[in-house]
Amino acid sequence: MEGFDPTTSFGPEIAQRYDNHLRGDEADTVDFLAGLAGSGPVLEFAIGSGRIAIPLSHHGVRVDGIELSPDMIARLREKPGGDKLEVTAGDMARASAPHEKYALV
Repeated sequence: MEGFDPTTSFGPEIAQRYDNHLRGDEADTVDFLAGLAGSGPVLEFAIGSGRIAIPLSHHGVRVDGIELSPDMIARLREKPGGDKLEVTAGDMARASAPHEKYALV
């Protein structure tokens, strides 16, 4: 996509308004993923603001994430339950996840 740079495209302004326009299928997505994950753990690439990961963790599933944008990580941390998720800052193609094996990625 022309003009898109993942290292700069999710800065503080985007992070603060990222959840303002949800798709509307988040609850169904979380329920579906919880069914696939079983007892977990789960790894979410580009965990972002945690709009899927935080509700998924409320299903009793351990959710870890990898996120390139420090501003998106900060937004995730501001949300209730966001401080309980283990998030690795970095490029998902190169970063190491906290666990060796996941039930769902």
